[in-house]
Amino acid sequence: MSDDKYWLELSIETDGELAEAISEALFPLVEGGVALEQRNRRLDDQATADRWEDEPADGPIIVRAYLPVDEALEARRQRVEQALACLNLIRPVPTPAYRIVAQSDWADAWKAGFQPLRIGRCILITPSWLRAPDYDPERDLLITLDPGMAFGTGLHPTTQLCAAALEDYVEAGMRVLDVGSGSGILSILAAKLGASEVVGVDTDPEAVRAGQENAARNAVSDRVRIIHGAHDAATGHYDLIVANILAGVIAQMLAEGLGARGARFIFSGILDSQREQVTRAAEQAGLYVREVRTSNDWVCLIFERKKEL
Repeated sequence: MSDDKYWLELSIETDGELAEAISEALFPLVEGGVALEQRNRRLDDQATADRWEDEPADGPIIVRAYLPVDEALEARRQRVEQALACLNLIRPVPTPAYRIVAQSDWADAWKAGFQPLRIGRCILITPSWLRAPDYDPERDLLITLDPGMAFGTGLHPTTQLCAAALEDYVEAGMRVLDVGSGSGILSILAAKLGASEVVGVDTDPEAVRAGQENAARNAVSDRVRIIHGAHDAATGHYDLIVANILAGVIAQMLAEGLGARGARFIFSGILDSQREQVTRAAEQAGLYVREVRTSNDWVCLIFERKKEL
């Protein structure tokens, strides 16, 4: 008998505004969070913004979520469909598509599109199963990844926005918190940029495992600690907090006090239509906008804490 793990994939194609509402409805009900992809009308049907092509995406948003195929699957699926039915009372929600995927098949499918990628001035991300092309240790900051089913390969625009921002804002000796650490890519990058202590937190056990393995793979386990839980699982104050997750989740964390725990913040996973929602939540938490970066419909917001007079 195969030990392969199977998942029920749910996907809904919609516009950006409804995609956010669907994501917030599904987020508490699925393992590993919710992924947003954006189709590209000029490429084939499989090309999305989280693949490696440089062609900008300009099509509809696809919301994807995964439920483990086990004895609790039907109960989970019913809760998901009830949440979508409630949302449908406010605005029509497209019928979700479902399919069963084997974890090994899923991994093989996306690995075909995960190629070495350069970000920012010197970041080079490469899959663990490929040799980095033209790698120059004097020039390149190399990150080697095998994310498994965890989010964060560097291929999605929001991950690239966060990575480039970290390149500009991480300073030697900093203490950094990575909320929703996924594959660990941003935690690893912060350490390689000079942070002396990095804590990554994720609510998905698979992401915690992948993040820990990737930290070891990149020889930064002495400075990077990946733990299971939400933002409050990490204690203390941080020089820099980065979160590449849903806009609604960022706003909720700010309301729960995240803004008081850092000096500077890098937030992404945000559609342009959600910019004001996050900005309002940040301002209410005592932060101000230092910089705004964009990539197609995605936004990265950099905030700083207002100094006490």
